[in-house]
Amino acid sequence: MRLQSESRKWTLPLLLVLVFVLFLLLHDLSGGTLLDSSSYNSYVLQAEAWSRGRASLDRDYPWLELAVYGGRYYVPYPPVPSAVLFPAVLLAGTHTPDNLIICLTVLLAVSAAYLCLRKAGAGETVSAFWSVFAVLGSSLLSLCTEGTVWSFGHALNAVFCLFGILSALHGKRILSLTLVALAAGCRLFSVLLLIPLLVRFFREDREKELSFKDSALSLLPRLILPALVLLGILAYNYVRFHSPFEFGWSFLGEAGRSGSVFSISCVPENLKALLSPVTLGTGLRLSYNIYGGFLFLLANPFLILLFFRLRKPSPEQWTALGCMVGHLFLLLCCRNFGGWQFGSRLTLDLIPYAFLILLPAMKKAPRNLELFLGAFAVLFNLYGAVSMRLLNL
Repeated sequence: MRLQSESRKWTLPLLLVLVFVLFLLLHDLSGGTLLDSSSYNSYVLQAEAWSRGRASLDRDYPWLELAVYGGRYYVPYPPVPSAVLFPAVLLAGTHTPDNLIICLTVLLAVSAAYLCLRKAGAGETVSAFWSVFAVLGSSLLSLCTEGTVWSFGHALNAVFCLFGILSALHGKRILSLTLVALAAGCRLFSVLLLIPLLVRFFREDREKELSFKDSALSLLPRLILPALVLLGILAYNYVRFHSPFEFGWSFLGEAGRSGSVFSISCVPENLKALLSPVTLGTGLRLSYNIYGGFLFLLANPFLILLFFRLRKPSPEQWTALGCMVGHLFLLLCCRNFGGWQFGSRLTLDLIPYAFLILLPAMKKAPRNLELFLGAFAVLFNLYGAVSMRLLNL
């Protein structure tokens, strides 16, 4: 028994070593290294501007998506990833080891998922399987083979959301809600994840026989710090664009030509891309859309588990499911549905909702079909990493 207990201490470290080696091999195969900087990491440029006391960049970078306002150039994304990268910028300037940092970010996401599962009561091996399935069996694997602005946005969103869920499991409500607020500072619509967490906390208080009013009032002090985080993000928007609700998307060249960043008229075209199939062509070669994406369930099969594992949803699960659908609808209203990508990278932001919903069911060992689905998810997205990043297809 002692030998078994000792071996369990090494499950997570060994899992993380394997993931690190995977990224090391992928970069070596491509002729790069984990220490390389990315020319597409505009968060680093924003952090460097902060170090000089400015919100705007020093000049235009034509290959990046930048907002032009008042003759100045700004990064048109929520600012939290730049805050995370700020210490690295202070140490290395703009030559930060972006590939290494994004690799470590993915390791944090895997760790958070694993620890959530262990706290929920899943065994060591089961926790390792589900955490790899959720994080690496998704478009995040191909996206994070380079430390770009897009990979940092999605990966840090996953880290903050998953650690927010973990904090909720430990009863640390303020920390949980604050982490999700920080996630919204990476991927804006993740603010909706606050709602099912609040429902969870409310139900926990009601189960302690607190009245409806007292249960609701007990949540208010816990919302102060998350609200300050969100207000800080809005204040930064005002500093840059003189509007708290403007992230700079309206000042992108594409938005200027189209006249709107979000529109319900975008839904049919984006839905078509979301459901675009992968087909076999001549010589059994795979054919799929690289720009605009393809069938999101194929690249992110973890979401399919909602059809297998969700039984008799609790109010918290129903709320999370509703917020996930609402999040997806907001994504479908975006004029730019992800650009150059493997799968549909915007739907990565749905995985934390699915993880929260499925967490009670994932205490059980995966069925044979789920084992095959998880293996396929990692294999297919490993192919995506090779085809998109390493072979430049």
